[in-house]
Amino acid sequence: MRFGISPLSLDLIIDNLKEKGLAGLAQFKLSDLIEGVAKAGFKHCEIILDIFQLFPIQITEQEIEKLKSIKQEYDITYSAHFPFISIELASPNKFIREGSINSIVDAYNTFIELEDDIEVYVLHATGEFIADAMNFITDPNIYPVATKLFADLSIQSINEIVKRTGIDRKKIAIENIVFPFEATIKIIEELGTKLCIDTAHTLGGFSGECDLVDIAEKYLDITAEIHLQDYNEKGIIDHGALGTGKNFPPEFLNLLHQRNFNGPVVFELPRIDALKSIEYIKKFAPKIELPNIKDQPFY
Repeated sequence: MRFGISPLSLDLIIDNLKEKGLAGLAQFKLSDLIEGVAKAGFKHCEIILDIFQLFPIQITEQEIEKLKSIKQEYDITYSAHFPFISIELASPNKFIREGSINSIVDAYNTFIELEDDIEVYVLHATGEFIADAMNFITDPNIYPVATKLFADLSIQSINEIVKRTGIDRKKIAIENIVFPFEATIKIIEELGTKLCIDTAHTLGGFSGECDLVDIAEKYLDITAEIHLQDYNEKGIIDHGALGTGKNFPPEFLNLLHQRNFNGPVVFELPRIDALKSIEYIKKFAPKIELPNIKDQPFY
């Protein structure tokens, strides 16, 4: 396992805006942030691609070269999370689907020179509109029909993304979100992609009534990445440090160790919560080898 973090957040960018204004964003260097992650001891970094479509942050050739250099110097690995804000690959409206496809293709092309260094591209097969629609449908006869319709539309969209980018399907990991888990697996099987297990989404029931350990036992062999966090029922953010939410099962962690999972394990958490999660792992899954993480700022 390679424990990592997703450090590029909206909070970080907003704080930068507050402190330095738009000029601060023009000076923002992704490479400086990731080098900070590497110096802190993390072995993996997930890059959130939404940020570069929401804010005027430039990715220059020099930045790409610096990211490649950091990867070599610190022996760190990369994954990327495709845009998901306002994205809906399964929308019944073809114009929304086309716009969503364009957004993801553009995000891929922005980092195309780093493609060989990115081992996983995390993707949401459906978005917030479909989540609302699924919650709205109560007729048990309509629900499976709607699920299949949305799944088929998502498959069409993802196939188009693959066609337009040439991306290796095995690099795409579809995350379990607010959509039935069984339908997500069918999408993955149809496309020949991989799975990204989000533990908070599973514990929170976003993907239906699923057992986290059972999912790992059945699907770890097709899992390319894990988003590791507890489910936090308080407030808007559903991700919390391990041990602070809804009875996180240590058995899941021990199963990863027993099965020798070698993909990235990413904390989609603020730095302080990632540190708390590491302490949880030390206590409840002591056999897992953890990196020596330093308590220091990334940027």
